[in-house]
Amino acid sequence: MSMFGNLKYVNAYFRDDERRSILTYWKENDASDEIIDIEISVDDEQSYNELLHYTTIDQIHENTWNYIKESEEAFKETVVEIAKERGWLVNMDDGGTSDFNKILVDIVFDEFNEELHKEKLFFLKINIFEKDFVKKCTDKDLKKNLRRATTALEAVRAAIEIFDASQKTSSPDTAD
Repeated sequence: MSMFGNLKYVNAYFRDDERRSILTYWKENDASDEIIDIEISVDDEQSYNELLHYTTIDQIHENTWNYIKESEEAFKETVVEIAKERGWLVNMDDGGTSDFNKILVDIVFDEFNEELHKEKLFFLKINIFEKDFVKKCTDKDLKKNLRRATTALEAVRAAIEIFDASQKTSSPDTAD
């Protein structure tokens, strides 16, 4: 007796990294939209061999690859959508959003709360240190001021000092 009876094969892919478990999808008939899923173990030789009457092992591997890629893409899309909804993602090509600009102004000028802003300050400093003008700066005191900044305002102020110093050293001196 057939495990799948009169079911029509739809798809199958491996569920695990070890490739020991296969999730299969079936329909009762062409008119039905209902999909039935049946898990098959590769170790269950009878079920596994019966499945191979409907598809090939190569096709199952290809389906698995496609499933993983589609799942990754769907995950990325969901994360981006959530980030957009919560204002965590900003498209700077269109000038950013007023939310982004408000967040920037708030972090720099509002009263600094170490508990709430410590991580933001850390990432702000990392981003500042990644700028070429900071990397090229040889003034250890200016860099020390940036490292020791305890608020976003102090970090931005230190970055501006480094930037101004870099402009003076990169511009030819016109005074005689």
